[in-house]
Amino acid sequence: MKNILQVMFLGSILSTGFATAATVHMEGPTTGHISTLQVKAAVQKRHKGRIIYIKRVATPSHPNCHTIKMITTTGEFRYIRYACK
Repeated sequence: MKNILQVMFLGSILSTGFATAATVHMEGPTTGHISTLQVKAAVQKRHKGRIIYIKRVATPSHPNCHTIKMITTTGEFRYIRYACK
């Protein structure tokens, strides 16, 4: 009986589209060096939620580019690209 209830609960979550995702682009400085902690502070100031990971994706044309994955207080996943444009 317990397994049936678990399957029914998971099925209801999956069918309602519980997790959604959005991609956001944030502007940032293109010159100089920005640490990951500075990027984290800037993202948390603008978006409310919990940061899952931050990864530096630097290229010669975008030295401060970071990719951030976070979950908002409403349960939405948000992918943020900081200083990548």
